Amino acid sequence: WKPVITAVNGICNAGAFYFIYDSDIVICSENATFFDSHVSYGLVSSLEPIGLTRKIPLSETLRIALMGLDERMSSQRAYQIGLVSEVVPLADLLPTAERLAATIASHPPIAVQGTVQAIWRSLEMGRTAALEMGAMYPKIGNTEENLRLLPERAARKDRPKWRLR
Repeated sequence: WKPVITAVNGICNAGAFYFIYDSDIVICSENATFFDSHVSYGLVSSLEPIGLTRKIPLSETLRIALMGLDERMSSQRAYQIGLVSEVVPLADLLPTAERLAATIASHPPIAVQGTVQAIWRSLEMGRTAALEMGAMYPKIGNTEENLRLLPERAARKDRPKWRLR
């Protein structure tokens, strides 16, 4: 349950969408484009769009899957529909991904992994069942040791300064 960050540069086509829909955070460069060429070659596109329906609106998923080679989605449009969470200049792509990874890695692993697991597992459930399941995770991850360290962690002076995105 380690978080996965994907940094997209250039073309993201067809099977590359596996990385997108299985990632926790997706960022891209300004020159990234997204499309699915399957139907243009007479091939059924199924796994990629099914995965994408968990991330973006159905109409956008269908458009990507059905337009094939005849249309590419820009990085800005990918951001607008939630396919990516940030668009950065190419020179900033890997440094941004590394900053995100370092920040997440600085947090207690049990909290990060419990959060990732709860969110992904909830996608397979209805809202009520997901909330009931989600209520169990703090009981698992909020151990006596973590709760005891809470004031110390909150008082740390070396915490990164927040950043407006």
